[in-house]
Amino acid sequence: MAIDGFNCIITVEAALSGGVVLVGRDTAVRDLASVHGSYRQVEVTRLAIERIVAVLREAAVDAVTWYLDRPLSNSGRLAALLRSLGPPESASWSVELPFDPDRTLRETTAVVATSDSGVLDACGQWVDLPRAVIDRSIPDAWMVDLRGGAA
Repeated sequence: MAIDGFNCIITVEAALSGGVVLVGRDTAVRDLASVHGSYRQVEVTRLAIERIVAVLREAAVDAVTWYLDRPLSNSGRLAALLRSLGPPESASWSVELPFDPDRTLRETTAVVATSDSGVLDACGQWVDLPRAVIDRSIPDAWMVDLRGGAA
């Protein structure tokens, strides 16, 4: 699995913090956080990652590569945290910091975990990892379904 690290972590952070999470017309779950050039860990960052790891374990995902945007500030710190929290038992676990992870995610043959529409339009198989985390462990998440039905 190829994970769009900032995309997935920030969405789970938002849900854990009581922020609004949107269900798009394509069914992907998205947050309203605006991260452009700068990221900082928040109080729930470690918990968000632990919840993601729990879902990966439950799904028996055997190979995980996290992709973090190298140009974003603190991406190295987040990579270190991800490395310290993995690998799940019997899994291959790596963290990469390319300058353009979206391009890598668009071109991979692995299942992609993201809600980035530009990646979703180009990648093969994808999974809504934040939605899986929210469904399993954040029952009170504030979700707004933009498809016109309840989330």
